[in-house]
Amino acid sequence: MSKKIRILGIQLNPKLEDKQYNLDKVQSFIKEYNWYKPDLIILPEVFNVGIAHDAFQKTSETVPDGETSKLFSLLAAKYKTNIIAGSFIEKVSDGQFGNACLIFNRDGQCLSKYHKTHMFSYFGSTEGKYITPGEELVVTQTDVGKIGLSICYDLRFPELFRALTFSGAEIIICPAAWPQTRLEHWITLSKARAIENQVYFIPINQAGVIDNGRLNAGNSMVINPWGEVVASIGTEEGILKAEIDLDEVHRVRESFPVLQDKKDSVYKNISIK
Repeated sequence: MSKKIRILGIQLNPKLEDKQYNLDKVQSFIKEYNWYKPDLIILPEVFNVGIAHDAFQKTSETVPDGETSKLFSLLAAKYKTNIIAGSFIEKVSDGQFGNACLIFNRDGQCLSKYHKTHMFSYFGSTEGKYITPGEELVVTQTDVGKIGLSICYDLRFPELFRALTFSGAEIIICPAAWPQTRLEHWITLSKARAIENQVYFIPINQAGVIDNGRLNAGNSMVINPWGEVVASIGTEEGILKAEIDLDEVHRVRESFPVLQDKKDSVYKNISIK
């Protein structure tokens, strides 16, 4: 019996450091599209404050007592949907801050939390100066399937996604704030992660130009296990809707068993001459 899942991605153009404005806008989108009855709502990376690394610690909050996590617990319960709250900056302890992605179920319960593993270090980025990298990967059983989590720059590290897949992930989510200058990387790598792992891969990005002049790539997508883009949105702020069928994951894996054909032993035998 097929299991259809309605996806709602919110491609947000956040206002820098204006948490209340951004949270109000998200609430407005969720209320407006309640008619769609989504099973899973997904937000982008640092959607509540935008990308401003030097402001991350100032705008951070605790989990589960902070404003953002409390709000999404309430929204998930109110609309009876699962929510992946993109990511936001969590104050983990004194001097420790994580880029956190939380999954809430239809009762508003926080099922799991993932901290971004890889810190972007190029073009003068100061992300690693303000954020502590995560040390644990996350796959979560939900009522819509097993979901693996990643965030933005993680996309460039295929071994992370292979680990999620062999830990049971059927859907992998990638909230991001990916820039327009590397749009082709965003599209190509996202398709590759779906193809090589035979999963539904759902990258949800920030949109448009934000206050500091940075241009985000947008182009949030839903990609099926065969690598086909089944839904996408352009560069502007807006809503991505798609219906997916988890049976497709199992059909592709059975008909083209690349994951079973993986030969682990050879990776231990490397000749360097």
